[in-house]
Amino acid sequence: MLNTVYLQTFLTVVETGSFSAAAKRLHMSQPAVSQHIRALEEQVGGVRLFRRSGQHMVLTLAGEQLLGSARELVALAERTVQAVSALRGQIGGRVVIGCLAGSAEAFLPHLLAIIQRQYPAVTVDIEFHGSDELFEGLAERRLDLAILSDAPRRRGFEMRVLAGERLVLTAVNGHPLLHGEQTPVGVLRDYPLALPRVGHPLRRSIEDGLRRRGVVIGDLRIVCEADSPLLLRSAVESGQALAFLPVSVLPSRLDRIGVVTLVGQPFVQEWYLIRLRERTVNRIVDIVVEGLLGEEARTTLLSLGLTA
Repeated sequence: MLNTVYLQTFLTVVETGSFSAAAKRLHMSQPAVSQHIRALEEQVGGVRLFRRSGQHMVLTLAGEQLLGSARELVALAERTVQAVSALRGQIGGRVVIGCLAGSAEAFLPHLLAIIQRQYPAVTVDIEFHGSDELFEGLAERRLDLAILSDAPRRRGFEMRVLAGERLVLTAVNGHPLLHGEQTPVGVLRDYPLALPRVGHPLRRSIEDGLRRRGVVIGDLRIVCEADSPLLLRSAVESGQALAFLPVSVLPSRLDRIGVVTLVGQPFVQEWYLIRLRERTVNRIVDIVVEGLLGEEARTTLLSLGLTA
């Protein structure tokens, strides 16, 4: 009888490429990982499942033969545990979501609170990485889900629109642009501006919006760059610069900053929920996805000034 704990260790070594990396992910010692693999090799007839290639462990022919069945058996074991837990009203588990730092932090906790109320035994871990690292984490199954704005479409990944968010131009109260009339975007050339750093999705959304209105980013006087929208808001509150901010990070009372009314359509960024297209069945991840895209989540997003 194959031990599913050993199979899970086997799959983790396959995904990470080494015993030491697998031990780190599984919170085990490296000798314990080695012991699991040796025990599994004995269970399947004493054949070797891995061979060393440089710094990595790669599958032998026997290991490749076991791989598909191991995934199926581990997935079946997980579904069985979840089904039994559901009978006791204890649907639970751990889901890892990856985000960019300074991205969905303003509204994501509100959506996770919905899931927590409905499934108190579900734990959601948030990790912050760059865009490329998020896709790598999904591909290597270190992340279950990722949330990105301005996400490029990549083969092998499923992307669903999570929310749309307006970006508004803000200025410290008393600023001459806060006169109530519509302001052409071109006047930004005359004022200092705070922006996210080059490459950040929020920066690309702002640059695209400006370009569609005939304004080139190189013509603007950028005095502050920060990926955190809260830091950009602080630059506005101090009177240092103007800044485009997502509506979700605006203060509940606009007693220190105001919103400049611009001519034309509003600037918008979209948020995408991304997961691996080819995946094992995981009911807990499905529950989190349903919660993030469900009716209560849409109502919550609308209350925060976002669209769903």
